[in-house]
Amino acid sequence: MLVLTATVQRLARLFTHRPLEYLRLRGSSSCPAHGQAAQVQVHFLLLLLAVLVAFFLLPAAVFNALEETWSYLDAFYFCFISLCTIGLGDYVPGEQPGQKLRALYKVSVT
Repeated sequence: MLVLTATVQRLARLFTHRPLEYLRLRGSSSCPAHGQAAQVQVHFLLLLLAVLVAFFLLPAAVFNALEETWSYLDAFYFCFISLCTIGLGDYVPGEQPGQKLRALYKVSVT
């Protein structure tokens, strides 16, 4: 837990504090409070988009390519269910017979 906490603190500094400080220093607005609120909203939307792409859209595209019977929507559903730790088990990667490098694939997914 200590390692996880330290990692999150460093990531927060890298992806939140530094970009907002950069925007604050570069921004020039007639109303500083309004400008700062807009910068925070834009930063939040950019982070949300980055998380969506990195954790849902790209992995879903990879699973769609590797799993022959999954549609893109099935792969996106698997990513969402897995990352929310619901894990219903209705989609399990690497369960198709004859799949190449199946053991390596299952370890990579984990």
